[in-house]
Amino acid sequence: MGQFHMGINMGHDRSVAVVENGKIIIAIEQERLDRIKHSVGFMLQAPHDMELVQVPGESIAYCLDHFGIPLSAMATITANMPGEDLAPQIMRGKFSAELADRLRTIPSHHLAHAYSAFWPSGFDEALVLVVDASGSITENREGRRTESYTLYEGRGTELKEIHSERVKSHLAALSTIGFVYETVSRRAGFVTNLKSGLSFPESGKLMGLAAYGGPQDNWQNWMASEKSSFEIKMSAYDIFLEMAALEKRYDDGQGKPYFRPWLVDLAYKVQAELEQILSDLVSEACQKTRLNKLCIAGGVGLNSVANYKILQNCGLENVFTFPAAADNGIAAGCALWAYHTQEGGRERPALGSVCFGRSYSKNEVDAAIDAFSDRIDVQQHEPEDLTHQVAKALTRGNIVARFESGSEYGPRALGHRSILADPAFERMKDVVNARVKFREAFRPFAPFVPLERANEVFDLSIPSPYMLLVAPVRQEYREKLPAITHQDGTGRVQTCTSDQNPFFHDLCLEAERIRGGVPVLLNTSFNVAGQPIVETPEQAIETFLRTDIDYLALEDRWIKRSHQPVKDYSDHILDLPKEPLPHGLEPNQPSVLALMEELDEAIFRGAQSQSWSETEVTALSSQGARFKETSKLFPQTPFLVPLKTQLSENATLIVDPHTQSLLIDETGKLADLPLDMNQVHTVLALQHDPGTLSENLRLEFRSTPVEFDELIMQMIKVLEQFKVPIAGGWIDRFIEETQLDPIPSFSNTLGVFENEDFRLDQQLRVIRRTILDHGYDEQSICELLAVESLQTIEPTKLHYLDKHVLPQTPRADLIRLFQLRGSVPQQSIEEIFGQQNTNLLESLGMLNRKGDEFSSAIDLFCCGGLLFATDHRYMIQADDHLDEDPVMYIGMDSHGLVQTAPREHCEHVLDLCSGSGVQGIVASRYARNVTAVDINPRAIRFARFNAQLNGIENYHAKLGNLYDVVDNQKFDCILANPPFVPSPDEGLKFRDGGVSGENILRSIIEGSWSHLTAEGRLCIVTDLVNVETYNQKLSSWLGQVNAYGLILSTADRDEILFSVPHCHAPFSQSLEDYNRELERWINNFRGADLKAVNFGYILLWKRPEEVGCDLTQRTIHNPTTQIWEQAQDWLEQRQHWDSNQSDSMILALHPELRINTEETIGSDEHQVELRFGENPFFTTYGITNRIADELRRIYLTEPELKRILDSSESWIEKLHRLGILRLNKRRRILSGESNNNPGNRKETVEEHATKTTPTCLSTYLG
Repeated sequence: MGQFHMGINMGHDRSVAVVENGKIIIAIEQERLDRIKHSVGFMLQAPHDMELVQVPGESIAYCLDHFGIPLSAMATITANMPGEDLAPQIMRGKFSAELADRLRTIPSHHLAHAYSAFWPSGFDEALVLVVDASGSITENREGRRTESYTLYEGRGTELKEIHSERVKSHLAALSTIGFVYETVSRRAGFVTNLKSGLSFPESGKLMGLAAYGGPQDNWQNWMASEKSSFEIKMSAYDIFLEMAALEKRYDDGQGKPYFRPWLVDLAYKVQAELEQILSDLVSEACQKTRLNKLCIAGGVGLNSVANYKILQNCGLENVFTFPAAADNGIAAGCALWAYHTQEGGRERPALGSVCFGRSYSKNEVDAAIDAFSDRIDVQQHEPEDLTHQVAKALTRGNIVARFESGSEYGPRALGHRSILADPAFERMKDVVNARVKFREAFRPFAPFVPLERANEVFDLSIPSPYMLLVAPVRQEYREKLPAITHQDGTGRVQTCTSDQNPFFHDLCLEAERIRGGVPVLLNTSFNVAGQPIVETPEQAIETFLRTDIDYLALEDRWIKRSHQPVKDYSDHILDLPKEPLPHGLEPNQPSVLALMEELDEAIFRGAQSQSWSETEVTALSSQGARFKETSKLFPQTPFLVPLKTQLSENATLIVDPHTQSLLIDETGKLADLPLDMNQVHTVLALQHDPGTLSENLRLEFRSTPVEFDELIMQMIKVLEQFKVPIAGGWIDRFIEETQLDPIPSFSNTLGVFENEDFRLDQQLRVIRRTILDHGYDEQSICELLAVESLQTIEPTKLHYLDKHVLPQTPRADLIRLFQLRGSVPQQSIEEIFGQQNTNLLESLGMLNRKGDEFSSAIDLFCCGGLLFATDHRYMIQADDHLDEDPVMYIGMDSHGLVQTAPREHCEHVLDLCSGSGVQGIVASRYARNVTAVDINPRAIRFARFNAQLNGIENYHAKLGNLYDVVDNQKFDCILANPPFVPSPDEGLKFRDGGVSGENILRSIIEGSWSHLTAEGRLCIVTDLVNVETYNQKLSSWLGQVNAYGLILSTADRDEILFSVPHCHAPFSQSLEDYNRELERWINNFRGADLKAVNFGYILLWKRPEEVGCDLTQRTIHNPTTQIWEQAQDWLEQRQHWDSNQSDSMILALHPELRINTEETIGSDEHQVELRFGENPFFTTYGITNRIADELRRIYLTEPELKRILDSSESWIEKLHRLGILRLNKRRRILSGESNNNPGNRKETVEEHATKTTPTCLSTYLG
């Protein structure tokens, strides 16, 4: 007597097997006992915790009871699960200490599969192929890898690994052959859902569905073999994209997924590629090993269609697939491995019957019958009589269930737990599917046939005892055996012999004798959909009574229902509906490569998708972005370095641009760390030499140097914590702080910055960080003060906000100091900044000491995420006095240009009339070098200070008048915030732009073209005097140039709306003084022949083509949030309109557009307006009903531009200029195009301006 070796599968489909002398003696799957499909063993409290998977105790007891021995009688106990093999750890925790020395660990999941396939194959030598979704996870310096497929060379009792394909574990979900097949199975709706919340794909159903599809030659190839190699080229990301694109193009969401034609063809595609790729692998292995027999295991081994194709394509002598090829067979593999490697056993008996379940005694059968005695009639028969009885019933068209001896090991019922029928009846497949199995109508049934007659009916020359080869039914028998002939003319054949399966063998011959024809019958598993195969006599009778099975052959008993006539075939098909069958698409469907590219751009570039909503893109990003590094079709990424997500042995990056990416510690010692895309980019960059990468990365982030350095330091600390190596040079860039030299004394604020070489970078960085760390930012300040923006704080409320609104906190003290003209105790200031930095601020002239309190000599604004010192917005205190021209505060004009000016990366920026430096300093985020020019020395000092305060190193402020100090220099971008107010004063100071307000504006525009590079841009904030004349003015000022121009105006201000804010001082102004000032401004307005003044922005882009100046004027709301991306998008849209491809581009509506219709009761009049919610780039637009109808039609049809121009060209182009209509390269939806042009009546679009608060107030008057 040999030793007993127990194997246990602890993954899905838990199972137990016991081996003695190299032979499987007993084996059982846990689902047969606990009646839970796939029986994963998770605890309800922890449905995904692999460490808490339960040992299949019922299965262990089942096996031990068979022998009548205790667990201690096992020589070895070997358990395994896929992925990280926690099974040995779990077993040690569950079993007693005395059993600890019996526990063994098999080296890999695939090796267990290989033993299950090779050891009982009966082949002296053979190639072994293991393919599944997920094998063992191994660790090395490159990170964690998951087994995908493995090839072994089996000779005698030795298994030698030839090749093991391992994929990155965090990408395995679409990188292994098995997982790809399972993914398509899920898409087709073939899933079993468990109470634990888990679900399992039913890939066998997809194999059956594939026969209804066909090839689509224009779809991408997912799997490709390498010549003379065992590697398979797969791109998980490209697969993900194509599935999403196909779904978007074809899926209407109607009915069950497997009826959707695109999924039927996708099933065909993945099945065909699977067959080809496995054939290529086996052919290569056979050539290198000179072996001509094949053993197969792993879940993919259950693909009996592929098994047959491998047999044929590779010209193999024989194929053996282990019946429990999926993970339920791991138990047998573990036990066989232990027998060989631990006991040293060498016996390899060939597998015969796989009915390894226990037999049930006569008493147990009788007890089951007694339990249902009032519902069944029972007869007892001798074996020969029973065979005849079953054959006679089958040939009459009855359905018979068979229960005999021990149950089969694996998913296939091979005669001991089977439902039988005669396939010669035309609709027998429909009957069994609908009345008995309650499953999908398209699914095929397996034929069984005596081995010696198999090749007569099927193209099959080798045994197929375990129903794991799908062979063609010979042409002459397909119509004669409709119930087992699948859509493609094949059948999943089970061959039987008188030795191995005498009942089935004799039954086939008896049926042939009775009805003629060929000895082929139909066999399917004894269960209903979603339930495990029956195990016990009680379960057999219960299932029999629940279905339309006519008879049950239970051991030697013949059972039918009491008091109920047995149905014949005509009864079964009575009222049986003709179920529809799946079908694929028409052949030669177009490629979805363009849709794939669109989705890739939407996920990784943030491009607006025409086909997917933002919600859909976000969901898809979370599903598939992680696979990006595998892409062959779209390898480009937004990163400046290669995308590598395995950062170290145990650190993994899961990329998701639309929600959050994750840095994962695979050891579980550190919590998952969420990362935004800049942090992801930084993590990747830190593994490469900084070199020029550092500055390129800063520009990519549009960050200041100090912001960039803070991010670098943050991520260095993170990577050190996660033990990710960092390239040299990154840490060296950070210099130790130096001692602060004494500050020279100056009478003027920030006087020390007259010297352009003076630097306080490190000290000011500390001060900046202190201010920000105390929550001094625009949103927090506005929330505390309950104001819309910093620009809307009114002078009459300063005291109230200081004394009655703000709390006593450091943040509130900073607001008092820098926004509300308040005083703060010296002790509080020193607690915030520290004594040294408080002294520094005082020496710079920024703080004024008043006894034991400090007040501020400057205001401190937040704009664009940066801090800006300016002179006081409200010069209202007794000691407010300046001997210099003041530095303008950050008003709505400055703030608006920050939000409006496009931020495309460029080399050189010029900031004219720079003032506090806000435009140029913000521009330093996206430019390598910024030059700022201002005529006011005080402004130059403030700008230099502000640059250093914000950690800006690429900013140079120069004293001078416009272009005088940059003669002959070229810039990619010119920014300007000139004095622009039409003013009665001719001083051209901080606000005054001359009588018309256009003196300096004109000079800037006229000089810009000679200082801009070939594709440079000019961005100006100004008052637009008589805005309707600006097309003519700009053409005159620019001369004969080629440009795109966008004039963005806000609400009209007439003489009174314009003048009052400029002549009204907040305090200490008599009525007489006010009236005199108002007279001056009104007279100037009239004297300059001004009609209206619109505050706004001028954006000009150089054009390389010789086509003239294309100017557009449109109305906006003055922006408090970013609209620069929309301005850039407007330019790109105009470029589309002017391109040679515009006629074939698709006309579509802006995605935020809403049409509002107001109807007057009792009238036929309708007022129609176009609205864009809170988007400041748009206003509201009045349109005619006809245009509204046309817009609705454009939305539905998305016509090509050429189909709708002609007589509609004027209003179509106007709406395009306004941004309401867009030109896209592809349609949002597939639909017909518009073939009819709108009528010839004149249609109008009226743009409505809304009131905008004037941006420049004369608040410097005291």
